[in-house]
Amino acid sequence: MRTSVTFFLLLCSISVVIAQSTQQPTDLFLRGYSVIPTPHQVELQSGDTAFNEAWGYDAGGLAKDQPAIRSLLRDLQEFHALDLKPASSQTKNVIRLSVAKGAVKTGADPEIDKQGYLLKLTPGLIQLTGNTEQGLFYGVQTLLQLLRPDPRGRLLLPGATIQDWPKLQLRFLHWDTKHHQDRLETLKRYLDWAARFKINMIGFELEDKFEYPSHPIIGAPGAFTTAELQEIVNYGL
Repeated sequence: MRTSVTFFLLLCSISVVIAQSTQQPTDLFLRGYSVIPTPHQVELQSGDTAFNEAWGYDAGGLAKDQPAIRSLLRDLQEFHALDLKPASSQTKNVIRLSVAKGAVKTGADPEIDKQGYLLKLTPGLIQLTGNTEQGLFYGVQTLLQLLRPDPRGRLLLPGATIQDWPKLQLRFLHWDTKHHQDRLETLKRYLDWAARFKINMIGFELEDKFEYPSHPIIGAPGAFTTAELQEIVNYGL
């Protein structure tokens, strides 16, 4: 048995080495930037652009509480202490966010096509257009991931045009509560982080962590109520 296990682990190690050796670093990575998952198409231009509070955003007809806008403003504040304001006629550096069907020609299944976006990064102007509001949201996540500090502490963005859409319609994570129970706020943060990496489905494994109104003896002490689970579902949606 020990020999079989050792041989199996050796095969696994060899497979990992082979996979790593065949995966080449992207041009984006070589420029010092990282996006997870790697975008479909990236066309880099020379130079980088500093990003700071001098920038403003123009969301056109999109509401401020629209998920993509809310995510952009929240994460800039939370991770970079940047309080981005709506652009005015005096704002020189602008992020323009919009939705336009067919902004990216994906040639993919309609449900995947909805998640496509076009991101153009140039000095003084960032244009982000989603095929739908879903695509706009994922484009915002890419923009946020691209921000990186230089040795002087400035946030930089590369000059680039990015066209992206997912390979798979559903990107799935599993949430297992068999041996513990999280607070609602912890689960909301879990959903936030999943969305930042473009995960769009969570499988909840509840077992005894649900109150089961018709059979309460099944539920563990402190199990989630129906209202609490509905709150998590609504938050995810």
